[in-house]
Amino acid sequence: MEPTEDIEFLWKWRKYLLLLATLVASVTYGAGLNPPGGVWSQDQEGGTSNGRGGAVQPPTPPLLPPAPAPAVYPNRVGDPVLVSTYMRRYTAFFYCNATAFVASLVTIMFLLDRRISGNRVGLTVLRSAMLLDLLALMAAFAAGSCRDVVASIYVSALFAVVFVYVALHVGVASASSGSSLLLLLGRKAPDSCPWDAEENKYIRERRKFLFLLATFATSLTYAAGLAPPGGFWTKTVAGHRAGAPLLHDGRYKIRYHAFFYANATSFVASLAIIMLLMSRTLRDRLARSYALLVCVLVELLGLMAAYAAGSCRWPTTTVYVFSLVGAVLLYIVLQMAIAVFAMDKFKKWREAICNIVTTCAGKSGSGPKQEIVKQKRDKKTDLDNGPEDKVEASRSLVLLLATLAATVTYQAGLSPPGGVWPEDDDQGRTHHIPGNPVLHDMHSKRYKAFYHCNTAAFVASVVVIIIVQSKQLSAVGRAALKTAMILDLFSLMGAYVAGSCRDKVTTIYVAALSPSPSLSTPSPRSWPSQRRGARPCRFNV
Repeated sequence: MEPTEDIEFLWKWRKYLLLLATLVASVTYGAGLNPPGGVWSQDQEGGTSNGRGGAVQPPTPPLLPPAPAPAVYPNRVGDPVLVSTYMRRYTAFFYCNATAFVASLVTIMFLLDRRISGNRVGLTVLRSAMLLDLLALMAAFAAGSCRDVVASIYVSALFAVVFVYVALHVGVASASSGSSLLLLLGRKAPDSCPWDAEENKYIRERRKFLFLLATFATSLTYAAGLAPPGGFWTKTVAGHRAGAPLLHDGRYKIRYHAFFYANATSFVASLAIIMLLMSRTLRDRLARSYALLVCVLVELLGLMAAYAAGSCRWPTTTVYVFSLVGAVLLYIVLQMAIAVFAMDKFKKWREAICNIVTTCAGKSGSGPKQEIVKQKRDKKTDLDNGPEDKVEASRSLVLLLATLAATVTYQAGLSPPGGVWPEDDDQGRTHHIPGNPVLHDMHSKRYKAFYHCNTAAFVASVVVIIIVQSKQLSAVGRAALKTAMILDLFSLMGAYVAGSCRDKVTTIYVAALSPSPSLSTPSPRSWPSQRRGARPCRFNV
């Protein structure tokens, strides 16, 4: 029975696993074609057969066969830089990244046809491919994003902690029965609760939301770790090593370290969420615990910290970003306090008042009057639950849009339009700092408009994700959710206008087109779902 249950479990999650495998295949494909450290922009002179193959070899005697080609890349234009400067790291990254790419393709092929994965052998191969995919992705990230021993130890330690935590949970859950485990944890059995069906439905939806968020965060942080903001050094000169991150050796070393550790922490937290949700043994127990909540908070906080450290170069912008992040955290704390304390008391008072009114109506009135009071109360309850049902029906779509917006704004903040200044300036200008955005020095007003709008869109997307993740916050902060979504969309429009244009004509053209989506949206009174007797529109992702 267990293989059948595992097959059904994986098949229910098929579309989410396909999305994860597709995104992993796309980022590993891009990382393989554009490796970390960049490529040589010009031929390098000198070298040996072990590292630099551009050296002139002595003439070969006529009686001997010609010497074989070097075992590694020569230092020619377009060849990876890390081959010469960090050969072992590049070799480990290349093979692990290629393994993750192939494992993702195998996972996609097995998930597309149930006849392949619908048996014991196919299930074993699918499980092995998924596990190999995650392991290879971790190893490729550790090898491609780190340049020193301390960073490698930190990332490896995070991976080890996640694996030990998951292994301990799986071992405890497999060795203990369901009833004894529940008694050990001091929890009631799920079947004994009258609201079990509704709670289980919410937990299933929550697992899907968390998996969708972790999937996008994994691919996003993986790509950002391999291609950090500021680019790489292209020459080994003045104490700088070719292939090393440019911000690491420059005046922004502290910012780079903050970005690296925050981005790596968010990447590991995303993988932890995926591994916890993909375990059939742990899915129900951990969904009710604080493990997933902690991982989600670490993931989102890591993303915001990495964005603040990697996209800023000046104290004013740093203060701006951290002010927005602090406002988000304060709002979450206040909303959680309201949802935990105030809403419970409000519900108790409302139930007590309804009971008193019903009791008084039953004593003073006849049966028909009592029935009328009951019908009015039921009608009022249906009207109150109407907006909540509509919010629940569109949570998946809202989360998908917010996750995509957070993804593109995170990437745009770390890699701004116009690029960054290289390590040297051919025109002899000394006021350009390597790693700084070019647009900031050439079009300062446009860059500031782009940066502030892009940051506002990123923070608004994170706010929407946090609100949608919690059922209590979704019920309390509906007005805040709508406000954050509107701010997100208009900030995206403003960032696109400021970042994509360089002259007034194109700016006016794009700015004139930007309000068209909001103008073409019908008013709430004309929505079919607002009419009496009409079925609400439901979106399923």
